Amino acid sequence: MSREVALATHLVGSLCFKVFEVPESDANLQALKTATETAHSSQRGASGWTFFTALLREVSGSKQFALLSEIDNIAVGYLTGSIIGTRCIITSLYVEEKCRSLGIGALLLACAQQFEANTNETLVCVLPGQRELKNLCEQAGLPAQLIFAGTP
Repeated sequence: MSREVALATHLVGSLCFKVFEVPESDANLQALKTATETAHSSQRGASGWTFFTALLREVSGSKQFALLSEIDNIAVGYLTGSIIGTRCIITSLYVEEKCRSLGIGALLLACAQQFEANTNETLVCVLPGQRELKNLCEQAGLPAQLIFAGTP
């Protein structure tokens, strides 16, 4: 990994998982993103999600960031987002299916919320059907607030 800023380390039994900030070009991040974006491409709302995330990148003064989670040096999850003013907007959060329920998603979410000192509001983009992500957000005190409606 190029820029390895350890944001958190957490132990679950004999497993040690870490969360690092990585550049968007990181090979492990790209591999996970490609797999999840392919899976999400046919999901309801995917075109709106793509439009929304592209729009966030264009907002003046927005700062993009990506976090990668590893277990024993194997990439198992990631989170991408934007900092806009005092808002942390999480555009994607994914954990490999076999690694869910270990607390990795919650740790990624907590690290994102603490990523920038001056942020005081967190928003997470959740597509229809992403029940596990919606539940994770609600457990973290981030209840659903907004639903976009429109043509596919």
